[in-house]
Amino acid sequence: MVDELREQAGAALDGLVGRLLNARSGVEFYDVERAVHQALRGLGDALVGGVLRFLAADPRLVEPCRAYWTELAARQGERLQSNGYKETAVRLLGGGVVSVKTLRLARVRPTGPGRKPGRGKRGKAGTGLYPALAQLGIVGKATPALMAEVAREVAESQSVAVARESLSERGLGLHHSVALRLAYTMAERALEARRRRFEGRDGMLPVREDGQLFAGRRLLVSVDGGRLKIRENPVGGRRREATGHRRYDGVWREPKVLTIVVLDERGRRDPKVPPLLDATMGDADAVVALVIGHLKAHGGAAAAEVTLVADGAEWIWNRAQWIREQVGIDAKRWHEVLDYYHVVEHLSEVTKLVKSWDAKQRSTWLKLQKRRLLQGRLHLVLEDVQALRIGRRSKGIRAQLNYLRTHKNRLDYKACKEHRRPMGSGAVESGVRRVVNLRMKGNSIFWLEEHAEGLLHLRSILKSGRWTTAMHDAISTPAWALAA
Repeated sequence: MVDELREQAGAALDGLVGRLLNARSGVEFYDVERAVHQALRGLGDALVGGVLRFLAADPRLVEPCRAYWTELAARQGERLQSNGYKETAVRLLGGGVVSVKTLRLARVRPTGPGRKPGRGKRGKAGTGLYPALAQLGIVGKATPALMAEVAREVAESQSVAVARESLSERGLGLHHSVALRLAYTMAERALEARRRRFEGRDGMLPVREDGQLFAGRRLLVSVDGGRLKIRENPVGGRRREATGHRRYDGVWREPKVLTIVVLDERGRRDPKVPPLLDATMGDADAVVALVIGHLKAHGGAAAAEVTLVADGAEWIWNRAQWIREQVGIDAKRWHEVLDYYHVVEHLSEVTKLVKSWDAKQRSTWLKLQKRRLLQGRLHLVLEDVQALRIGRRSKGIRAQLNYLRTHKNRLDYKACKEHRRPMGSGAVESGVRRVVNLRMKGNSIFWLEEHAEGLLHLRSILKSGRWTTAMHDAISTPAWALAA
């Protein structure tokens, strides 16, 4: 097999070298360079495909895999039986497809009548799996490198169409539904890997070098929400020809984004450590569980100090101490700060309620209060706001005053400056923009909730520079629930 590949490679390369030598224009050189890379992709697929065919039929790999997956299925309450060696197609990273013959295991159907062959949908028994391929991370008839590449493009690009165009340039011509299936499959495996890390069931996952990443470090933790539209309540009937969808309701939902940033001694983001981003379509408890999980998984309990910065949303601050207690952070190393710029916005609203002031008076009053906030003289700010509570504006100003009093202990911006702690939530707002707004939100963009959850996670790990590590975790996660 190796000798045959060498002959093919030698003949192909000789022809390409000749074309390169004869190139006499930019267009000719452009075409030949692309042909070289396309040919090398084809040679790569030939090599990988040949070795894969050998491994898939090798009893030294197949039999241990059969035993492993049979035992794993038994622990999940499933029984497997052999269907013998079957042919199946596997799509490779270079765009080629190889046919391999390997052992196939199928779930034993539960007692009772099942569907007749060739009719209806598959029952609970599913499609089974090929144990040797599953051991190599091959799921959904695609290699793990291909799935990761497709998932990355779908998560990064503005649409699936743009992702497919980019993949096609690299020789990966995929149907729309295939690209989505591979991306969502990888997203589901990445989410499962995250669950295993958080639950301490990571015995099968790679050993992480960042398990104590936060130990002894200064951390900024922020949480905020974005907006996207979800498809709900689909109406039965004929599908639309243009989209293939039935009629549905498009409702706004708030995905929640978190970011954890390692700070240097100056209180700025440490450029040596990429920020940690994650997101969920879940409720407040779900995103808080993510914060706790990431802090625990990276040694947050041993952090030098942790500063939680957020806007005035009650759901965040009502759970702040719960986060501290669950992670095990000492109260002396835990600090809560209300975003300074949100406070300034509320003070600006106070000036708008004073109708007799002109623009200059509003600006002068606001500058004075901002200076007092940074000097730690909050009591003077509260006195000045209280003094404006007269007449018809009293009710509106009282609401702003209650807001400031509620968060009184989170407004010590003088201490933030002295100890070089962050006092703005710009990091998480940037995360919302990059993770949600630039891909998930827009005209005529609607999501199924489970698909939005997966893509939010993929974009989070991509935008935080942790793609390769997350893909290793995802590929190492047993994919029993996903038929091969």
